[in-house]
Amino acid sequence: MQALELSEETQAEVAADRIIADIRSGALAPGRKLRVVELRGMYGIGASPLREALSMVSSMGYATSESHRGFRVAEMSPADLADITSAREVIETGMLRESKSAHTDEWAIGIITATERLKRLAARAESGNISGSGPIKTAHKQLHAAFVAGCQSTRLAKMQDLLFDQAGRYRDIMISEVRSPQHFVETHESLARIILDGDVDQACEALRDHLRRTMREVYQRDGSNQHTGVHKTITTLINITPAG
Repeated sequence: MQALELSEETQAEVAADRIIADIRSGALAPGRKLRVVELRGMYGIGASPLREALSMVSSMGYATSESHRGFRVAEMSPADLADITSAREVIETGMLRESKSAHTDEWAIGIITATERLKRLAARAESGNISGSGPIKTAHKQLHAAFVAGCQSTRLAKMQDLLFDQAGRYRDIMISEVRSPQHFVETHESLARIILDGDVDQACEALRDHLRRTMREVYQRDGSNQHTGVHKTITTLINITPAG
């Protein structure tokens, strides 16, 4: 019995990872009904672990649960991204303040190492394309975690990790337009320098501005056509009509 339960738990984790990956890629579009029967055919996983997987996906913010009506892929909208960004600002700047206050060698070395890892991986990106690189996405996430790793709260660290992932669908759209891995890396190197060498207020403001970049790039407010490709991608994905 215990082996069966462990097996189903593992299947549920695998299913959750695959569902999230398909949500992130757009294969499971925002608002789509997540039917267990359909998902069984897609993933070859049983109904029981799939139901558990859907609960996990919902708890992470990628799906919504409707009473007696099952699950749907969470919608995408400017309001949703603004809410994620606002929460990240509060949590990550608070964690950064604590990290700066302690300013341990371990924290600083962690940032330097994570920055160098991202730089090396981006330099090897094929044809300058970083949007489809799993290792680069992982290194990017590790760097953002390193920025605030001096904070001792495990609960805040978990929230930082969760919110970084929830912003992923929007960030993927922005990164899909990146044509210069060097510029992507330089942006993070500059942020790392300010976080390590600037005063705490400068560091927090730089991090806050960096977190808001996804909102600016994906939902540009000034009406220019600078990021037409991004607008077209997200408009198709979430089936909205751009303002103006």
